[in-house]
Amino acid sequence: MNVIGEILLYLDPGTGSLLISTLMGLSLTLLYFLKGVFYKFSYFFFGVKRKSLNDFSGEIVFFSEGKSYWRVYKPIINALVKNKQKVIYLSAEQGDEGLTTSSEYVKSYYLGNIKQAIFTLNRLKARICVLTTPQLDVVALKRSKSVEHYCHVIHAPNNIHAYKKFAFDYFDSVLCSSHAQIENLEYLEKKRKTKPKQLFQTGCTYYDVFKLDNDHTGDAILVAPTWGDKTFLKSCGKELISKLLEDGHKVIFRPHPQSWISDKELMDDLLTTFISNSNLIIDHEVEVEKAIKNSKLLICDIASGMLFDMAFAYKKPIISVQFDWTNGGYEAADLMSDTSASTLLKEVGMMISEKEVKNISKIVDKVSLITITQEMIDKHIFNFQKAGIVASQQILSIFNKPT
Repeated sequence: MNVIGEILLYLDPGTGSLLISTLMGLSLTLLYFLKGVFYKFSYFFFGVKRKSLNDFSGEIVFFSEGKSYWRVYKPIINALVKNKQKVIYLSAEQGDEGLTTSSEYVKSYYLGNIKQAIFTLNRLKARICVLTTPQLDVVALKRSKSVEHYCHVIHAPNNIHAYKKFAFDYFDSVLCSSHAQIENLEYLEKKRKTKPKQLFQTGCTYYDVFKLDNDHTGDAILVAPTWGDKTFLKSCGKELISKLLEDGHKVIFRPHPQSWISDKELMDDLLTTFISNSNLIIDHEVEVEKAIKNSKLLICDIASGMLFDMAFAYKKPIISVQFDWTNGGYEAADLMSDTSASTLLKEVGMMISEKEVKNISKIVDKVSLITITQEMIDKHIFNFQKAGIVASQQILSIFNKPT
C-alpha cells in the first residue's frame, strides 16, 4: 500500500473510539425505535382484544406481574367483592389464579408478557391503579395521564431497604405493613423533597390466606439464604453448613432459586462437598411450607422476607447473619440501618456477624429456647390476618373521595 493510502486508512485511537461509540449509540437508538414500532404494529393490527384493555375509566384496576402475587391481592379483592365493588384484574401471566376468579364484580384479563403488559399500562385509563410493582415512573413503567391515582401495595412485611432506589417515590399512596416502613418512606420524602404520599397502616395481606401451622415437631435447621449481593451464602455459607453438620444437626438447605443460575459455581461446590451427608436435605420444592414444618429454626439473611414469615406465621425463632453488601443501587443507601429487622430479631431470635458463624451450634441451642407470642407479632405488623379488609376500606376511601 502506498503512503497516501496508509494515511487515509489510519485512525488514531481517540477518533476510532469516538466513532465506535457513535455507531453503537446510533445502533441502540435504531433498535429501540424498531422495537417501539413493532409493539405499536402488534398492538393495532394483531392485538384487537388487547387494544381495549387499557380503557377502564372510572374503575379500580389491579395489576399483577404474575401468579405469585395473587395471594397478595386475593384478600383485598374478596373484601371489595363482599362490598359489591366492581374491580378489574390484569395479569402478565396466564397461570395466574386471579384470571379465573368467578364473580360478577371481577373482570380479569391477560395482558401478555411483562413487556406487553407495561406497554398497555403506560396507556391505562382508570380511577385507581393498584400495583405491587415498584419504581413507577423510574424505569419502564410510566404514569399514565389517564390514571387519577396510583396505589402501591408493599407485598412483604420486611422493610424497604432492599428495594431498588426510588421504588415508591412517585406513587400517590402506599399500603404499608409496619411502622418502620412508614417511618422510612417519610424519611425519604423529606430527604428527596418528593410529593408526600398517603401512607396507610394496612398490614401484610397474604397472611390472611397463609396456611398457618404452629407445629413445632420439626427438628432440622432450615438454612435459606437469598441470592446476589444481599446474602451471606458466598462469604460464609459453606462454613456455616459444615459446622452444623459436624455437630450432628439435621440441615435443610433451601437456597433462592436464582442462586442455581447466578451462583452456579458456588452451588456446584456446595453440592460436591455435602451431597453424601445424610443429615443434609437440599430443598427444591416450590412451596416452603414443608421445609418450615420439618424445621425448628431458620437461618437467613437480614433482608429476607422469609424471616418475618417464620416468626409471624409459624412462631419459630430466627438467626440472621449480618454482612456487608453493596447497597448503592438500593434504598438502603439513603436510609439508616434496617431497624425493623434488627428490633424484631431481639425478640424472636438473634442477629450474628460472619465471625460468629464458628459458634453457630451454641447460638442455635440458645435461640431454640425462644417462644414467640402474639403480642410480639402485633407489635411488629399491622392488622395481622385481617389486612385484606383494612386494605379494601383504604382503597375505597381513595375511590370515593371527590375528585
